[in-house]
Amino acid sequence: MLRHFLLALLLLLYSGCSTSQPAVASWYHTPPRDTSTTLYGVGEGVDLASAKAMALSQIAHSISMTLESRYDKRDQSIRFNTQEQTLQEIEHHITTQAQTLHVTEVHIDNEQWVSGRLYLLVHIERNKLYAEEKRLLEERLKAHRRRIEQTAAHSALEQFVQLQRFHDDLNELQNRMTLLHAIDATRDTSSYRREIETYEDRYEAQKKALRLKIVADEKSRGFKQIIAQKLSALGINVDSSGADGTIVLTLQSKKEQLSGYYIEQCRLHVNCRDADAVGVASRDYVLVGTSRIDFSQSYHDCVQQFALEVTQEGIFKSLGF
Repeated sequence: MLRHFLLALLLLLYSGCSTSQPAVASWYHTPPRDTSTTLYGVGEGVDLASAKAMALSQIAHSISMTLESRYDKRDQSIRFNTQEQTLQEIEHHITTQAQTLHVTEVHIDNEQWVSGRLYLLVHIERNKLYAEEKRLLEERLKAHRRRIEQTAAHSALEQFVQLQRFHDDLNELQNRMTLLHAIDATRDTSSYRREIETYEDRYEAQKKALRLKIVADEKSRGFKQIIAQKLSALGINVDSSGADGTIVLTLQSKKEQLSGYYIEQCRLHVNCRDADAVGVASRDYVLVGTSRIDFSQSYHDCVQQFALEVTQEGIFKSLGF
């Protein structure tokens, strides 16, 4: 009797293990090819949201890959936004941009549940995706255009600072424009390219023409050197004329020795004035340097802290703009 029971149990277990799992549909492994009007993607996940997110990520990746044809694979690097960038860097930027596609409508063509996971085939329409990305690009350009127009009557220094902010966004705008072309290569995006290039040329021209002076007492010499280095790195002329503006540094310091440490508190005030000596920006810093050697080392510690902040924030934000 026990023998018959064990045999029946083994047969039951064998029949359970041999039950075949449903196969994932062929449309998942071989989805339709993209067309001139439609982009397809497949994805899987534990629920609808995760499966759809994976499918959209695949579409974004597919779009970024089409951009490879825009560059000559034999070229190791190209000139872009006045900086040398390798092909791999450009493709990385474009791929990152593609991951932020603004998709308003996603159509589900097929879905299948297999072993607790949802498999999807989705598509989006090129023209709607293009229209949304175009709208967002135009909004960004319009906002920058408005801010630059608002500073037209301001000093050359203030105008340049605004152009500098716009210049920092040029790579993203250029990538976004290139992304538009990848979504629909039949559309003309040359007007966006010309506008972006115009701002780039204007930025370069004003940068070469700008003349700034830094005024600092002996105590502020270390901080003056940091600011001069950062401005020079951007290609801005720092000379004694100060034809377009002056950066004035004043420093108050407090020193004390405590438990074998040399401690110096540096209160730095940065004041930026235009060519008419009118204040246009300012910034205050409180820096505390310590050293076991002497006060010159604790002062150097304060300067290094300032240099780090300038590097992290950018020179013009550090000046109070």
